[in-house]
Amino acid sequence: MKNRRNYYRILHVQPDAPREVIRSSYRTIMHKMRVHPDLGGDEAAAALVNEAYSVLNDEEHRSAYDKVRENPGWTRSANDEPSADVVPAGEWQGCCAFCALPIDDEQWQEGLTGFCRRCDSPLAPVSHLATEDADRRTISRVPKQQQVQFLTRWPQLQPHGGRSDDVSLSGMRFSTDVYLAADQTIKIDTNSLKAVAEVVRCQQVGRGWEVGVRFMNLCFARCRGSFVEARA
Repeated sequence: MKNRRNYYRILHVQPDAPREVIRSSYRTIMHKMRVHPDLGGDEAAAALVNEAYSVLNDEEHRSAYDKVRENPGWTRSANDEPSADVVPAGEWQGCCAFCALPIDDEQWQEGLTGFCRRCDSPLAPVSHLATEDADRRTISRVPKQQQVQFLTRWPQLQPHGGRSDDVSLSGMRFSTDVYLAADQTIKIDTNSLKAVAEVVRCQQVGRGWEVGVRFMNLCFARCRGSFVEARA
């Protein structure tokens, strides 16, 4: 269980919500909001919703989860599950933030620059960007509205599509026809940047969704003649 995930936020309920409310919200998300894969929903989002529901609908699992939320350093007894991963989201963990491929020594010695050799995600966390002033100048030149492609799991044959409404050094807002669950990790590709991001919110707007994400790993693309150079 990844304790950084807020299962209550994923199911759109309060931490003190009774089981009846949790079940009702789960059914609404999976069926009325058409997140279930059989209704055309994204499999990764559905899996995360199911994960949240399986924990919060079980009294014993919910109690253990609440203890981890209240105290991330809490140590379980020998009869409990292994301790949850308490490394903050976006901090360097020696592996790709999207597909979890371990990073080899050569890439480590390069200073966390470059891209994952399996899923092509940027490796450098946002907090490790080399020159903040230069990056702010770069982000000011990035079009606020541009086409977005994103993956919700690895491997995934075809990316989902969307259109960005706003972008900053910390995150992005974009519109799409795919529901994304809170705390879901996605890989984003545009003509201007590549990123691994965490979903912060997903609100229904008309027949689509407005999604807000927080960048975990980020690099920009700089054009030189007819070539594009990626910079982490």
